[in-house]
Amino acid sequence: MKAKHHIEDQDWELIAKSIYDQRTETSAEEQSVSEILLPDEKEREQILEVSRQVNLYFDQKKYQANHAWEKIESRIHQNSWQKRTFIYKVISNPIYRVAAAILFAALLLVSGYEFFSNYSASSKLLEVSATHQVINKFALPDGTLVSMNSDTKLTYPKYFGSKTREVNLSGEAFFEVKPNKEKPFIIQAGHAQIKVLGTSFNVNAYPATNSVEVIVETGKVQFLNKTTKTKETDELILSPGDKGTLAYSSNALLKTTNADPNFLAWETRILIFKATSLDEVIVNLEKVNIRLADTRLNKLLLTAQFNDYSLDFILKVIETTFQIETQKVDGQYILKLRS
Repeated sequence: MKAKHHIEDQDWELIAKSIYDQRTETSAEEQSVSEILLPDEKEREQILEVSRQVNLYFDQKKYQANHAWEKIESRIHQNSWQKRTFIYKVISNPIYRVAAAILFAALLLVSGYEFFSNYSASSKLLEVSATHQVINKFALPDGTLVSMNSDTKLTYPKYFGSKTREVNLSGEAFFEVKPNKEKPFIIQAGHAQIKVLGTSFNVNAYPATNSVEVIVETGKVQFLNKTTKTKETDELILSPGDKGTLAYSSNALLKTTNADPNFLAWETRILIFKATSLDEVIVNLEKVNIRLADTRLNKLLLTAQFNDYSLDFILKVIETTFQIETQKVDGQYILKLRS
């Protein structure tokens, strides 16, 4: 066989494979690789020496799996024991215990301060009072608009709670409630409670009248009697145009249709009279102290509309219409027949 004096790259790969596989059973082809590629005896000896060195290296560095696992388990147990020892030292050391107690107390203090600060802010009540004047449209914290008639007081929190929006009313007010299905708007008014989600309505709850009246303009209103416990008699659902009345004398709720076009005259400044008796006209004149000197005047019927006119102008129209006269005595207006 002709000797090969120039060895290709693929031939060197076969030689290396032959050396590596000598530790296992080799094929006839692999056993003759050296003879085929290296016919020179000196070169074959050099390759064989390298092969022996490779085998010796593998024998000395053989990987012992069991031994390695033992070392790993030993380290795991050692680390675990060290962690437990450290935790025990921390717990048993009085300095660490005191520091932990102080830290825990500080966290409680901060959390408690934030909780009670928020609670105090939400529970702090504000008050708006209208004495002898009408207050038109001021906004509550949720955006609800409120107009208040004279001699009216409204109390409400600086911030509404997370579940309800609750206010207290004494007097008369018109509410335009900002809709919020998650937080009902509740008005406590004397013996009554009014509950809505988002609507507009008027509440008349002057203590002197011994009654509470609710007239709905838009939406639906739940009208409750807080002094009774019978479900059938302590609740009304009012719709637009309905009037609900709770009379303290009978302690009963009554629903009727609102027939008074002037129920919001104190807020809109618009008065409408259609064949209205004079004594009823007086009732609508902003609770001004007016009286009729003669009962015969009750039969007089007034038809007129006044858009934001003064009381003096309205009385002058009545005088001219019915040929009567008005006298003012000690702050009281007296209507009487002309003599």
